[in-house]
Amino acid sequence: MSAAQPLSPGAAHGLLHVTVFIWGFTAILGRLISVSAVPLVWYRIALVVVVMGSLLVFKRLPLTTSPRTMRAFWAIGALVAIHWLCFYGCIKYAGVAVAVLCLSSVTFFTALIEPLVFRRGVVLAELLIGLAAVGGVALLVRFETTATPLGLALGLGSALFSAAFGTLNGVWSRGEPPERVTLHELGSGLVVTSLGFAAWDFVPPWALSAGDAGWLVVLAVVCTVFPWLTTLRVLGTLSPYTVALAVTLEPVYSLALAYVLFPGEEQLNWRFYAGALALLGLVLLNAWLKRRLGPGRVRSA
Repeated sequence: MSAAQPLSPGAAHGLLHVTVFIWGFTAILGRLISVSAVPLVWYRIALVVVVMGSLLVFKRLPLTTSPRTMRAFWAIGALVAIHWLCFYGCIKYAGVAVAVLCLSSVTFFTALIEPLVFRRGVVLAELLIGLAAVGGVALLVRFETTATPLGLALGLGSALFSAAFGTLNGVWSRGEPPERVTLHELGSGLVVTSLGFAAWDFVPPWALSAGDAGWLVVLAVVCTVFPWLTTLRVLGTLSPYTVALAVTLEPVYSLALAYVLFPGEEQLNWRFYAGALALLGLVLLNAWLKRRLGPGRVRSA
């Protein structure tokens, strides 16, 4: 994937939705992998770092870039690690439904953060679509009123940090090979998560079951390496806000896959279909608004 030639808007949208569909499998894999959240995240990132380093060597690409850009990658990587730790922490303290619902607010946070990073005015339509996306996801899942304040704080923190690193990648990843961006960002994430992995929940490799080890490889290579590279590629054409809005479709794919793969455990009622249609409508509305703004606003609007 060369960063030199940006994708056309149509190709970028197509690749983005393939990526979000693949991300829908992460919840399924999280159910299949028996280890807890911290070692799961640590092994996921560690495997990605190994794969990215190998790809850079294989492609004979330089491992480093300018010191300023490297510092930005490592700062962004710390945000990525905090996002994942908050997300899985929310699942532990408040449940999957609350975690997914809180994460859907990433579009609202992106609508606030993106104007600061790109130095433009706030777009009211983006704020309203972001809030509507939260409502669409709320229809997909049952909001657990027993969620603790800590669980809700972790869920909203997960969305905030996701919006922050996604928006910053829209600036710093331009013109950089996605493999190098991913290597350094997740290398930084590995350093951050290693602190918790070593101090609180250390699981050595020999303690992993064969099933867990296999699913972790699938999670790292199929559901992290490929989507991470494609997302960085897409950000060369589409705005971080557009990417964040598309990601709200992830729970649609996750629930549909769970319904097929675990029959009897997930029931798709009217709430699921209403929420799915609402989210799809918001994605289409956003694409229509971007076309009306004109090609000059595709990357910054």
